[in-house]
Amino acid sequence: MKFLTNDKIKLDYQDSGSGQPVILVEGFGGYQEVWQAQVEYLLEMNCRVITYDHRNQGKSQRTDKNLTIEQLVNDLASLIDYLQIKKPILIGHSMGASICYAYLSKYRNVKTVMAIDQSPKMLNGQDWQYGFEDITQENFKAKVTTPNGIHETLHGLDSRISFDLNKVKANYPFDRDKDLPLLFDHIQKDWRDTVLNTKVPINLVVAKESPYFNYRFAQLMSEKNPCISQVVIDDCGHDIMAEVPDIFNQTLRHFIFQSKRKK
Repeated sequence: MKFLTNDKIKLDYQDSGSGQPVILVEGFGGYQEVWQAQVEYLLEMNCRVITYDHRNQGKSQRTDKNLTIEQLVNDLASLIDYLQIKKPILIGHSMGASICYAYLSKYRNVKTVMAIDQSPKMLNGQDWQYGFEDITQENFKAKVTTPNGIHETLHGLDSRISFDLNKVKANYPFDRDKDLPLLFDHIQKDWRDTVLNTKVPINLVVAKESPYFNYRFAQLMSEKNPCISQVVIDDCGHDIMAEVPDIFNQTLRHFIFQSKRKK
């Protein structure tokens, strides 16, 4: 299915089930098919499940327009308005988690948030050593322009997800170079104040062996705000929900039950 954003870009989305709405927000270069195991699981939990592809990703329209985090937040807001969703649970992976943080900074209609393996600040510096790999304000453009070949997963994606995901990747390839403006914008954001001051419950799910982030940032954030909780998952890389879906879904189950109790 398709809907139009506020700047007239067609985005592909799927909307299934009924009950508590849960929106799954993919990361940079992602595809909504990566959530396959979570969609099925959430439907069994009597949730309404919405997935979508960002502009220039998956089956959504390709464009040079508005490749910024602010616009991707506008896109999410447009989808929520279009589907007339009230008090959604937002679950974001990687850059998708940053979009959830950014959405929280602008809107108050969120029930709870789960952020999967995403530091609230990507750049490392004297006051923050939990950013993406070893990038800093001075070197990030050079570092990320050419991918370094690091594997996102520890053991590869679960075969139940990778089969369908690889098919859609082949049919709708992602042009990383075209989306570097978005990546540069994402990298320069700092959502620490938003996260630390939120009254919306946030669950930080981190991979102990993440190739990108020091997982200890989650404990640091949770110690500073009682609305923040953390879950550390062992023996997997960055794509937690697609590498170890059965283990991740147990964390998801607890999170959804806790969220449903919130008014």
